[in-house]
Amino acid sequence: MAGFFNEARCYALTEWRVLARERTAMVFIFILPAVLSAILGPGVSGLSAAPGAMGRATIGFAVMFSYMVVTYSGHAFYRDFWYHTQGRQALLRPSKLAFALGKVLPACAMSFAQLLLFTGFAAAFLGLPLHGSLPQVALTGAVLVASGAALGFLLFAVTRSTATLSNLSYLVLVTFSAVGGAIVVTEALPGWSRALGHVTPHYWALRALNEATLGEGRWSVVLQSAAVILTFTAVCATAASLAFDFRDQKHDTT
Repeated sequence: MAGFFNEARCYALTEWRVLARERTAMVFIFILPAVLSAILGPGVSGLSAAPGAMGRATIGFAVMFSYMVVTYSGHAFYRDFWYHTQGRQALLRPSKLAFALGKVLPACAMSFAQLLLFTGFAAAFLGLPLHGSLPQVALTGAVLVASGAALGFLLFAVTRSTATLSNLSYLVLVTFSAVGGAIVVTEALPGWSRALGHVTPHYWALRALNEATLGEGRWSVVLQSAAVILTFTAVCATAASLAFDFRDQKHDTT
């Protein structure tokens, strides 16, 4: 067990140093949603006249860009090919679980912190009520970023180049956010997009966050939503584990 945690910790520390040095993750996960929230506000959300509309719009952008965890988790796995260290991983054959956890934890931590920070800011300064509790917000944020990390692992496992993974992850970012109610609230979407939104983690995360903030704070709604997201996570993680092989050959383009 100690060896497992040491392996995961080593990979996580390496990835954290890379993310801290590059700083692009900070821009996409924290700064960009803050800028868009300030510029657009509730103007595009369909809630311009509703109480707490600015805060709800901010939460929507936070959920949208927290899913950059898909991109940065996928890039973490590709990094071995960028730096030509994939042969060493193939020889060492570490635990798949320890390897995957270590690779995705830094990006997950950043996205999770973003969701908590934006929700706290919206509640404190933007008139967003908090009828539920912070543990409900934290649980929702944790399962949402876990689903993104699992999806990033899956996209890495089934693609052969960084460019393909990046294109797919940005497509996921925009599409899931659009039909899941992160940009325009679900109630204002066409019927077909509302129906499609139910298959995205974003819809269920926002359902839980709406319950914890604008709703009645019922744990039953939050737990049901978290269970759906965890099911999505389990499917992606299982498929990724089955598809992933340390001996796979991929393009090392950055």
